[in-house]
Amino acid sequence: MYKKIFVKFFILFSFIYLNTNYAQIFTRVTDNNNPIVSNPAPAGYVGISWVDYNNDNNLDLFINNNVLFQNSGGGIFTKITTAIGTGQILGTFNAGNSWADYDNDGDLDVYLSGVTSFLYRNDGGDSFTKITTGEIGNGANTPGWACTWGDYNNDSFVDLVITNPAGFVTNNPGPNHLFQNNGDGTLTKIISGDVVTGLAPYTVPTWSDYDGDGDLDLSIGSGPANGTTAADFFYKNNFTETGTATLTRITTGGPATDKRDGQVWNWIDYDNDGDLDVYITNWGGTIGGIVNDFYRNDNGNFTKITTGNIVTDNGISLPSVWADFDNDGYIDCYVGNEGGWPGRLYKNNTDGTFTTITGSAVNSTTAKRSASAGDYDNDGRVDLITMGNTLINLYHNETANNYNWVSFKLEGTTSNKAAIGAKIRIKATVLGKTFWQMREISAQNSFNSQSDLRAHFGLSEASTIDSVKVEWLSGHVDVAVNININQFYNFKEGEGISTPTGIEDDKNVIPSEFKLEQNYPNPFNPSTNISFTIPNVVDAYNASTTIVIKIFDVIGNEIATLVNEQKSPGIYKINFDAENLSSGVYYYQLIAGSFIQTKKMILLR
Repeated sequence: MYKKIFVKFFILFSFIYLNTNYAQIFTRVTDNNNPIVSNPAPAGYVGISWVDYNNDNNLDLFINNNVLFQNSGGGIFTKITTAIGTGQILGTFNAGNSWADYDNDGDLDVYLSGVTSFLYRNDGGDSFTKITTGEIGNGANTPGWACTWGDYNNDSFVDLVITNPAGFVTNNPGPNHLFQNNGDGTLTKIISGDVVTGLAPYTVPTWSDYDGDGDLDLSIGSGPANGTTAADFFYKNNFTETGTATLTRITTGGPATDKRDGQVWNWIDYDNDGDLDVYITNWGGTIGGIVNDFYRNDNGNFTKITTGNIVTDNGISLPSVWADFDNDGYIDCYVGNEGGWPGRLYKNNTDGTFTTITGSAVNSTTAKRSASAGDYDNDGRVDLITMGNTLINLYHNETANNYNWVSFKLEGTTSNKAAIGAKIRIKATVLGKTFWQMREISAQNSFNSQSDLRAHFGLSEASTIDSVKVEWLSGHVDVAVNININQFYNFKEGEGISTPTGIEDDKNVIPSEFKLEQNYPNPFNPSTNISFTIPNVVDAYNASTTIVIKIFDVIGNEIATLVNEQKSPGIYKINFDAENLSSGVYYYQLIAGSFIQTKKMILLR
């Protein structure tokens, strides 16, 4: 009797414990041999961005104004020296960056905003040239807080907006700056229009086609940061309607008129209904914090969300980063705070609500003034990096639910080369429902920062992708069907999906150590998935490693051998079917030479 009660209690406890482990799990990287971890954080409110500047399909890391870490694969970084930031004056508070291929030559260039602001052209081979000619080269005449690229006139070349907050950058306040790309390596400054008229405490600009009419609109946070609140700046692009790219300030609707201490507008489809919703962070540092704003797009009408921690948690918020951190098919949200407030990770519950993840490494109270998301080790899980005035925090995503995923790097041909502003949608059956997910490619979607330009989608247990559709700013639409999961792909305008980008499948993602993941689901009935990784421990002749995976019952009897063969380095997933077994505790074991690891699982009928 006591044994039966104990077993039931043990199974229940294990169920609760293991389900806790299904949450998004981040581990802070603390190895001082990693130059990112050992690099001091710069002072001020500076940007940090994951970008693949050298086109090797590994995310590199840039920190304003001149720190570049090159990723050689598997998350191995080297700090390199370039001409970026040379002779540039940043000022006390600010330094934003935005990356895009402004000259459509196939590599990403970068613009840095500060007391002086400059464009750096990527010439390949770790070489960048500071542009000092033409209107865009007069850095002293373009002071700014933040910047972003976007092709707002749909001419195939990205244009540039630079915010200039009165009283925050220089002692001579001025309006924002808007540059139109001429397509020949030069840019012309636009001197009339709503965007470049008037003084305000402008913060971060974001291009997004919020109304789905095929041209990029503009939103700019404008938090006073002095204990008062004010409306932000929201502009509609009239290009589709009139043929002329003019930006007119919107003066109706909650996002445009509600008063706030606005910082970053992040346009995302959090409810997978096909249109873009918006989340806006608020600072409120001089009044001890303030809540953030969230608006759901209901067929062009915005409804303010007023319930749930994601809009009721007080904080001194700057960056928000949206990504499907647990690969369940619904994007989650990370909000960085300063002033002693914790960083907050909100899991999307798939029903329009969010749950606050607590007890995570990302919840620390160190200042997090900027943040960026990207899968830096190409393992199919989106990682996170944050930065404050004292620390750079690199968080590796170790969520172990074995959910599937897919990632796309878009390349424009008629549209701008980096595909800024393109929308990509995928259709799959996720958690028993068939629906479309959508991402919009953005060159500024955090505080003075941007996340990985690749579009990452979680797929839960979906075994295939029914359809992929890309809507390019040129107006062209590409469609592909029956796409494999757990892959990195290129998607080129007019040509469709090509061979995966050198990360062809999981076995080409080379881990650094043996690892046996927790099975999922767990408890299970009747089958479950077991994932394991094999590091690059092959000999000079590239001989594979012999891998054995066995199943045992609770008293040590061998039940089954799932794997007993040579395997190349990589990430693998196998299915265990316990149809003929009774409920209870079982163990699975990975043996590879001298490495042995065992984990527990529960069959619960």
